[in-house]
Amino acid sequence: MPFPTLLARIITSPPTTSRSTQILDLDAPKIRQKAEENGQPGSKKSKKIEWSTGSVLMLSIPAFAFSLGVWQCYRLKWKLDLIEHLTSRLSQDAVELPEDLSSDSLASLEYCRVKVTGEFLHSKEFVISPRGRFDPGKKQSASAGSMLSENEMSSHGGHLITPFRLKSSGKIILINRGWIPTFLFSPESHLKTNPNGVITLEAIVRKTEKRPQFVGQNVPEQGVWYYRDLEQMAKAHGTEPVWLDAAYDLKISIPETTVPGGPIGGQTNINVRNEHMNYLTTWFTLTLVTMLMWIHKFRK
Repeated sequence: MPFPTLLARIITSPPTTSRSTQILDLDAPKIRQKAEENGQPGSKKSKKIEWSTGSVLMLSIPAFAFSLGVWQCYRLKWKLDLIEHLTSRLSQDAVELPEDLSSDSLASLEYCRVKVTGEFLHSKEFVISPRGRFDPGKKQSASAGSMLSENEMSSHGGHLITPFRLKSSGKIILINRGWIPTFLFSPESHLKTNPNGVITLEAIVRKTEKRPQFVGQNVPEQGVWYYRDLEQMAKAHGTEPVWLDAAYDLKISIPETTVPGGPIGGQTNINVRNEHMNYLTTWFTLTLVTMLMWIHKFRK
């Protein structure tokens, strides 16, 4: 056959398909389906949650942690409002100290200013220590007009507690006159700063406190006091279980209960424990971590 005729037949004849090519074409859908089942690249199958009794039970962990985090948000708001409320009480006008000095009667007056008239019984004074110095409103190293040098006004000291006989009823209460350094602990060292006779002053109502962690027990027999236990102090010194902190007025230039060379008044520091921010951070972090673990485990 002439070459031109052969070439024309090759060009015009339909293409032939080999048997191997036909087999591949027939198996292509099966291969694609298997790839999708194995999660190989190119798979269009989306991941789904495997719901079961176990997955539902495990989901309760992040849900519970989230609910606790939300609860701590409410607790934080409540605690901040409480601190603001107590702080505002310190600047309110003073009221007369009630005749009824029971703990139930004074409970509603916590951190309130009261006015009392009477005289100090300096012979029965005692010191509760150690106590750091607290300067309301500003950070300073010594009080205005104090005879104490800056180096002497360290944080090492205590609170001078002096029994006070009320003029109206004759009852004796405890008044925290203020902070003094250690070298003024002995009664003879601050005799000249002791107010004598009948006086009127404003003070802040305080309640008893529990023994702080890592703080030693009070030893009344030896006159050693580490924390404010009103029942214990009242029994030891023959007073009512009532404690007042001598007030500090930021509106005047000289603190009303601070005596030059003597106690620095106004040692009422609103120290309300507030750990709710740490708690809510912990719970929300736990929510995130456990939720990611749950998704990794049950989303296939």
